[in-house]
Amino acid sequence: MTSSAERKARKARGSREPRLQAYALPAAFSRRATVGWAVIVGVLLAAGAYFMFDRLANGLGMAGATNAVPWGLWVVVYIWFSGLAGGLYLLSALVYLLRLPRFAPIARLSLGLSMVSLVVSMIFIGIDLGAIRHSLGTLLFFHWSSPLAWEIKAYVFFMVIAIVQFALVLLNDKRTAEAAASGDGVVSAASAGALGVELSGAKASAAGADVLRRRGNVNLAIRVLAGVGVATSFVGPPGGTGMFFAAVKTRGLWEGGITSVLFYVMAIVTAAAFLVVAYRLLARLRGAQPDGGVLVGLNRVLAASLFALAFCIFFQVAPALLSGDPAVAAPVQAMVAGPLAPLFWLGEIGLGLVAPAVLLAVGAARSRGARDGGAVGADRGSAGGAWAVAAALAALAGVLALRYVLVVAGFSVPLLAGMPTPVYVPSLGEVMVALFVLGLAVGCYGLAVRLLPLERMGASEGEVWLESAYTKAVPDADASSCGEGSRAKEVRDGSAA
Repeated sequence: MTSSAERKARKARGSREPRLQAYALPAAFSRRATVGWAVIVGVLLAAGAYFMFDRLANGLGMAGATNAVPWGLWVVVYIWFSGLAGGLYLLSALVYLLRLPRFAPIARLSLGLSMVSLVVSMIFIGIDLGAIRHSLGTLLFFHWSSPLAWEIKAYVFFMVIAIVQFALVLLNDKRTAEAAASGDGVVSAASAGALGVELSGAKASAAGADVLRRRGNVNLAIRVLAGVGVATSFVGPPGGTGMFFAAVKTRGLWEGGITSVLFYVMAIVTAAAFLVVAYRLLARLRGAQPDGGVLVGLNRVLAASLFALAFCIFFQVAPALLSGDPAVAAPVQAMVAGPLAPLFWLGEIGLGLVAPAVLLAVGAARSRGARDGGAVGADRGSAGGAWAVAAALAALAGVLALRYVLVVAGFSVPLLAGMPTPVYVPSLGEVMVALFVLGLAVGCYGLAVRLLPLERMGASEGEVWLESAYTKAVPDADASSCGEGSRAKEVRDGSAA
């Protein structure tokens, strides 16, 4: 540790030793943004408060689900949020597991919002289970033959993995901050060793080596946990939800391996589209410039996953139409030519596949034209601009329509011959309860980005010291140049090992 006399002497002679900005955060949210967020949350909660009380006090009688169609809107939104949670975690693994530096600025955002999305999805499924105490029974008791029991345990395990992983990321931040500066902010021996700064003395070398060793151990643990989390996603969110649907033998539309793959691909589409909107929105609210490389990468992930989603839908629909089994062909007929046809063609295909593909192509063409015209910086910052945001919003709505059609069409065929065709229409109570929980979700997302360091990068993301997740987030020119310079550095603390 540098003594007080040494620090004073260094100040007196105008020391040129490098200084670290431990927390190069973007600007705080404006009062207008805070008020707008509070108003949105308040309106959603107030709109659905009475119906939520009715649901908790009187049970499922206010819902539109029946014995013939037991899964309705709440299950649809549940699998949408569970898919979002799994997809966000998979995108965070691009950094924490595969060490892809392009996505480093959104790694923490993905991991943190994945946990929030998983909690929201469990609230929705808890509401749909009937008595709230029944949801506790799924946690306390276990039946080996129950797919739901396996799925709930996988969800809990997945949540524990994500929480521990995020805690280790924060631990790395704490150690980086402690090593970054001492006293008045001058680089200490430990931080100098971590940054490769030449300081004389064996003490500095030993301290730097200890920092490297501890960071390397924590990063190795994070990488192992990320691998375990990705493996768990095949039996938890999002793949486990698809396996749960595929295990329902009485519903021919869901049975088969393509269902699990479809759920997995939908999760990646949802997560990529969600991050395109969330990252740009947070940058605008912070008064910062989003990283152009991240935006380009997210656009490419969204485009590739949309292509894979189109193949999954084709291989779900085409074989069923050619099948001679009425239990398989009839639900697909209801999707493509029956009462669900408008939602299938306009929502799932048009809004969910065609519109995002066209918008992404137009945005890419305009960005290419701007780059050819010499506006390289603008192109990197926009990466499609409003076209990419519109494509992401269309994809989010289209995936929701896809999940609704998938759930409702699965129940469109009666289990016994001669029974009337099941019909489901969401009740007003279901819609308003969904709005209430959506208000909780918006509130939780807002609290997460305010209370958790989701917009930083550090040793866990391959950075040498803590910095902002945006290209230009701090008005100070020195701080901005410090952040941009570190982004191009190679990892020297064992985090890529």
